[in-house]
Amino acid sequence: MVKIFLEQFESSVDKNQSVSTINKHVFLRGYLEGKPKRLVDGIAVTAETYEQTNKILQPRYGDKNRIIQAHLDYLEDLQPAQSDSPEALNSTYVECHRRFQALKALVENIDTWGAFYH
Repeated sequence: MVKIFLEQFESSVDKNQSVSTINKHVFLRGYLEGKPKRLVDGIAVTAETYEQTNKILQPRYGDKNRIIQAHLDYLEDLQPAQSDSPEALNSTYVECHRRFQALKALVENIDTWGAFYH
């Protein structure tokens, strides 16, 4: 998740005064992939463009509510495992568990959600 990564990046790298701006930018860009990477692909990796890159990523991938909703949408639309093989069942379990852990990391109390689905 880009949101989780951005939070981790901010706390461990971005706010770390011992890391140079260019190294922050190199580190950030080195871990981007998919749509977030394509959003900033045309920007040169320099100290001067680090803030510009952050300003592009934050509105789209720094919105906690959008991230929470994306996890909820995934769980709501979850299809049953395609087979009853241990691998298929485990894959479904692991993906659900990953989503729940991400929601917990976003300070969501998922233990109270059962009341909404009964």
